Amino acid sequence: MTNLSPHLPAVQPPVFFDASGTRWPRLLNVLLAAGLTTILVLGAVLPAATAPLQQGPLNQSPDYPRQLLAEEDVKDIPRVGYEQGNEIFHRIDLVERRDGIDLLKDPFSNQVWREATAEEAAAIGDKPYVVEAYGLPPDHTLMLTFDDGPDPRFTPQILDLLSREGVPATFFAVGENVVENPDIFRRMVREGHMVGNHTMSHIDFWAHDDAYNRQEIIGEDRVLRAADNYASRLFRIPTGNPENNTLALLQAQQLGYLHVNMDLDTRDWEYTPGTPVPPPDLDGLGHVMLVHDGGGDRTATIEMLKKFIPEAKAQGYRFTTLEPMLPAGFVPQRSVTAGLQDNLTLGALTAYLVTPNVVMNWLFWFGVGSLTILTFLFVVLALVSNARQKRRKWNLPHAKDWPFVSVILPVFNEEPVVTKTLDALRASDYPRFEVVAVNDGSTDGTLAVLTNYAHSWPQLRVFSQPNSGKPAASNYGISESDGQVIVTLDGDTLFEPQTIRMLARHFMVPPGEKEVGAVAGHVKVGNRRNLVACWQSLEYLSGICVTRMAEGLLGAISIVPGACAGWRKEALVKAGGYPATTLAEDADLTLSLQKLGYSIVQENEAVAWTEAPLTRRGLFKQRLRWTYGNIQTLYKHRSMLFNPKFGALGMLTMPYALISVLVPLVFMPLAVAVAVLSLARGEWQAIALFAGFVTATHMVVSIVAVLMVHESPLHLFIVPFYRIIYEPLRAYVIFGSAIRALRGSAVGWYKPQRTNSAALPSAPADRRPLPQTSAWGSG
Repeated sequence: MTNLSPHLPAVQPPVFFDASGTRWPRLLNVLLAAGLTTILVLGAVLPAATAPLQQGPLNQSPDYPRQLLAEEDVKDIPRVGYEQGNEIFHRIDLVERRDGIDLLKDPFSNQVWREATAEEAAAIGDKPYVVEAYGLPPDHTLMLTFDDGPDPRFTPQILDLLSREGVPATFFAVGENVVENPDIFRRMVREGHMVGNHTMSHIDFWAHDDAYNRQEIIGEDRVLRAADNYASRLFRIPTGNPENNTLALLQAQQLGYLHVNMDLDTRDWEYTPGTPVPPPDLDGLGHVMLVHDGGGDRTATIEMLKKFIPEAKAQGYRFTTLEPMLPAGFVPQRSVTAGLQDNLTLGALTAYLVTPNVVMNWLFWFGVGSLTILTFLFVVLALVSNARQKRRKWNLPHAKDWPFVSVILPVFNEEPVVTKTLDALRASDYPRFEVVAVNDGSTDGTLAVLTNYAHSWPQLRVFSQPNSGKPAASNYGISESDGQVIVTLDGDTLFEPQTIRMLARHFMVPPGEKEVGAVAGHVKVGNRRNLVACWQSLEYLSGICVTRMAEGLLGAISIVPGACAGWRKEALVKAGGYPATTLAEDADLTLSLQKLGYSIVQENEAVAWTEAPLTRRGLFKQRLRWTYGNIQTLYKHRSMLFNPKFGALGMLTMPYALISVLVPLVFMPLAVAVAVLSLARGEWQAIALFAGFVTATHMVVSIVAVLMVHESPLHLFIVPFYRIIYEPLRAYVIFGSAIRALRGSAVGWYKPQRTNSAALPSAPADRRPLPQTSAWGSG
């Protein structure tokens, strides 16, 4: 008889329990206040951040450009100013007829730019507006313009080339690329080059609404200001062709930007990698030349420029930026003061464009590195541990001298399965044991089944108590037990004949060795009827055969499963029995024994077959209880964390368990968001590579586990599908546990529905029975 007292209520409340009930409302109030503050800040800042940086006096409604263009056929707009063919600037002019004269004027200020010539007036007819080209580069002048950068691969090479040749250029940068490569943008400015606006993401203006188009231009303007105090009113339409992209032309004009075209197009974007780009021919006129530093492989472009620049210089050409041609007010400013709106825009876009890649790269390499190290470490340790177990010589006494074992069987509403459980125990080859069954207030026929079974099997003793929970029922059974060794199992668990013997032998260690406090058995899934059950079978197999075997070698086992375990009764008494303050009472008790100085070992020959949930709903509920209970246990025994007194348990196993909760709690939402954004941008390669690496690593672990205990290789077919169940399950249990801990409410015990589907294998592995008259040798 022990001093365990199962009938007394627990003195300590469950871990995380909030008796006042005020923790959750307070937390919700804080979150609500933070959310409202964020909304107010966004409401105050967002209008200013999306507002134009230049504002004309007339026709500033965002829908005005589309309305104006709708007044005539955009495919038949009159063109004026195209006299020489190499005019560079373009704009939309309103046509005002006054005293028989056609005046060309600014739609956004009523400023008259000029009078149309007679030939132009004839071409204009009664049209309301025209496209005008103007601005001729000086003869023997070349203005190199680069589109679609900055690109981290090619733009630095181009800048190096321009620096060597002393050639200034103008870069029409894509805003997203500036956000991702701000140092390259700053280098452009620092080395005297000019930068213009090419929209945030190289869009087709006709494919988007007005608000989106405007923000593509305004957003890049703010990015340039925030990235290097640089302000540019130069704009180039993505894909060019202003005559047929009049919406882009007019919307940029409305926002105060000057459209810059080109007249010498190398069309370098048409050439496939490895195909040389021919240098353009020169005719003595001035030209704005288009090449690309981004948007693809620009190796051929760079090679062409290496030949073209010296040849152009030899023909008397000088290179310059666009500055000599720019009207007053359109020369970029290099020392503007970035405002709050500019910095917020850059910060938000950095969070959207850069942070996901940084996080993904960090998670990728952290995941690959940690998974590689831990997998290699655990596999090697598990193999060493398994080899040592197989080589171990057991000098054990005669059967009559083995310790008396009390098998504790707490049951609640186990009528469908408990007979099968008792049958398996009755078939045990262990000579000296009793079964103490405790009916925990079952509402079905469990008690009657137990009582009737006891009539035919005197080794079974039956007790009953009001429903108090599994820990209380287990403690009741321990208090009524007579054995020196306690073996525990669940009401649906089937022991193989040798299991009790394999557990009990560890409690007969020679004097001088560290005293064993508990032995963890090998739990297997006994109802592999569908994918969910087979998934659990693989999980049990890899977790026990690799992880726990490795922990056993280090003396760092943190969980002895109550479904198949052996316990030194003296140790249980010292620890106070099964605790009721956590939902993972077996893990809690295991750590308590470690604190008392007992060793914990793993025994793969002690096999128990259990009934696993057959539905995802049942699996998720069961694992939520396990995870929440393990988190409670970690918190309860937090003094052991990073405590060298407890060796690898305190320095490796428990910290790893903590990290496996905290890291997903913080990074899982971010990782999911990053993955979604990456996939949306077509960047799936890193995700696929990481998924493949994780699957390959898991395959290695699974192969080792299958070979170690001679299990069915069919388990390996589950590996490719493992993450489909595991990742949603992990998210559910981690965040569900966190919410329950924060709420501080009492969490009940989840009992899965019994289907009586577990079974012992028809032909279990041959295991030598315990000799009755002679010492038992190597095991």
